Amino acid sequence: MNSLNIDSMLRYLYNEMSAEESQSFMRMINGNAAMMEQFAEMKEGMDLLNSLLLSPSPRSVDRIMAYAAVNGLSMQ
Repeated sequence: MNSLNIDSMLRYLYNEMSAEESQSFMRMINGNAAMMEQFAEMKEGMDLLNSLLLSPSPRSVDRIMAYAAVNGLSMQ
């Protein structure tokens, strides 16, 4: 898979294509089983990442705030 195709897949998944580009992209991958499989895997990975709920631990926040206080940074 070349980087141009991967870039196009990412642009499609993140809605960074015009409607015309999106239609052209879907026609292109629908005609290529290997690209469609790669796209499906990429979409599945993106969906999984989007479903994760991550936040810093309280200890990490405390350390950042302490660093900011020592270095005179304002955290508002």
